[in-house]
Amino acid sequence: MPHSQQLSLEVTQALFERAKSAFFGFGEDTALVAVQHMLEQTIDLFETIADLGLSRQNMFALGKVYSNSRPVIETLRNTGVTVVETTMPEPGKFDQYFEQDAKKLWQVVAEKLATRGIKRVLVLDDGGACITTAPPELLRRYSMCGVEQTSLGMFLFEKKPPPVAVFSWARTAVKLEIGGPIFSHCLIDRLRNELLDRKPEQLGVIGMGSIGRAMANLAGREGKRVLYYDPRQDLEIGPTLRMCVSPVESLEELMMRCDYVIGCSGRNPFRNNWPLRHRPGIKLVSASGGDQEFGPIINYLKTRPGFHVDSDSWDISSELGPCGPIQIAYLGYPYNFVSRAREAVPTRIVQLETGGLLAALIQARIFLEYCEDGLARNGGIHRVSPAAQKFVYEEWLKVMHDSKIDLVEVFGHDPARLRGAQHEGWLAKNSEPHPSTRYVPLRTLEDEMDQVVCLECNPANSRQAAG
Repeated sequence: MPHSQQLSLEVTQALFERAKSAFFGFGEDTALVAVQHMLEQTIDLFETIADLGLSRQNMFALGKVYSNSRPVIETLRNTGVTVVETTMPEPGKFDQYFEQDAKKLWQVVAEKLATRGIKRVLVLDDGGACITTAPPELLRRYSMCGVEQTSLGMFLFEKKPPPVAVFSWARTAVKLEIGGPIFSHCLIDRLRNELLDRKPEQLGVIGMGSIGRAMANLAGREGKRVLYYDPRQDLEIGPTLRMCVSPVESLEELMMRCDYVIGCSGRNPFRNNWPLRHRPGIKLVSASGGDQEFGPIINYLKTRPGFHVDSDSWDISSELGPCGPIQIAYLGYPYNFVSRAREAVPTRIVQLETGGLLAALIQARIFLEYCEDGLARNGGIHRVSPAAQKFVYEEWLKVMHDSKIDLVEVFGHDPARLRGAQHEGWLAKNSEPHPSTRYVPLRTLEDEMDQVVCLECNPANSRQAAG
C-alpha cells in the first residue's frame, strides 16, 4: 500500500494506481538523481516512485538552501534516500555555489552506483544545473534522461543544450496556465502583511510570463495598479489584465516609479544593466529560482559600505544604492520559501506539481526503453503527453472540489482557461515544445503514456474502474 494514502496526496495516489494497473515499474536497475525543494510533497513523490519499483537506496537528492526543511531531509534519509548537504552561498553567488553542489551530488552518485547493477538514470532537475553537469563518464556508462520543472532550467538549456533528452514539465500548459496563479497567490499571501498592505505604494513586476501575469492579476483584484516591464516585442496582454496593468519602457523607469518590485522573469534582467536610477527605499522581492533575478544588484551593493544581511530574515539592506536605500527580501531568493517550513506552500494544493513530475518521470522512463531498443534518439527537449497532463489536472480538480476551494475566487483563475485545460487539444496547443518541423512528438511514446493514464485505452484500468 503506497504511503501516499497516509499523506492524502490524492493525485499521486491516483497516478500510482493507474501505473500499477498498466504494469508499469521504474525497475530496480534504474536510479533517480534529483534536485528538489526539501518540502513535504517531495517525501510523497519519492515514496510513490519507490512504490513503483525504484529502490530508495538508488535515489540521490540535493536540496536548495532557501527551501530546505531539515525534518524533511531527515525523513528522506531515514527511508534510505541519499540527500547531499547544500552549501550556504555568499550573497549574490547562488548559481556558482549550487553548480559545485550539483557536481558533488554526481560524485556521490558515481561512487555509490559503481558496484550496483544500474542500467539507467532518471534526472529530476530544478534549474538545469544537475542535467548540464552530468559527468561524461556516467553518460557513457548509463542510459540517462531528464525532467526539468522550471522555466529557469529551460532558459539555461537555450544557452547550454542538455547532453540527454529532457521532458519539459516546466513548459506544460498545466504548469504555466494553471500552476502559475497558485504559486503567485502563495507569494501574495506571504507578502500581504509584510510588504503590500501599506497604501498607496506602487507595485512593479519584471516579466509578464505565467507568474508575472498571475501576480499582476491578483494584485489588481486587491485594487492595486501594477506597472510592468517586459522586453518581448510579441507580448500579448488580455483585455481583463489590461484594466489593471500598465507597461513601462525600461527597467530604470520601473525602478524609478515603484516602491516594490517583484522579479518574475526567471532570467537575469539586470545583467550588464546595473547600476540604474531607482526610487530611494525601493524594496525588491523575487518570485524566481535562485538569486539571479537581482544578483547584479546584490553583488554591486556588497562593494558599498553598510551592506547588511539580517541573520533571521535574510533580508539585505543598504543605504548606499545608486539613489539611496535599497532593500532586497530574503537574500533575493524566491519569497515563497521564506518560512523554510515543511510546507512552505500548501501541500495538497500544489500536488498538481507533484503529480505532474511523477507523470513526466514515468514518460521519461518509458522513453529510455525506446532509446535502448533503437526506436528513439536520446536528445532534445520533449513535451509531456497532453493525456498525462489532462489526467493529473482532472484528478487535482477533484481534490479542489472536495476541498471546496473556488479556483476563480481564491486564485483568480480564468474560468475559460480552467475549462480549456480539460481538453487534450488545448493542452497540446499551450504546451512547449510546440509540434513543428523542428519538433515532432514521438506518437508511439505518447500512445504508450495514454495507456497508463487513460481508462478507455487500458483494459486493465477499465476493469478496475468497473469493479
